[in-house]
Amino acid sequence: MAGILLKPGDEIDVVVTSAKPFGFFVESESGVHGLVRGGSAAVGATVRVRVVEFDVAQSRFSATLID
Repeated sequence: MAGILLKPGDEIDVVVTSAKPFGFFVESESGVHGLVRGGSAAVGATVRVRVVEFDVAQSRFSATLID
């Protein structure tokens, strides 16, 4: 995962790894994990999201679902 940098506004395809009442956890093609707040999606589904924030130190991101 070294060298993978995302920035706010990036739109990426991710796979849903876990669904929770507050949103769902996802993983990008490059293996970076993230949290999408709100919305719903089935585990295993591929969805498109917009990056809101990227934590370089933790190599993880938060995002919103693109309709």
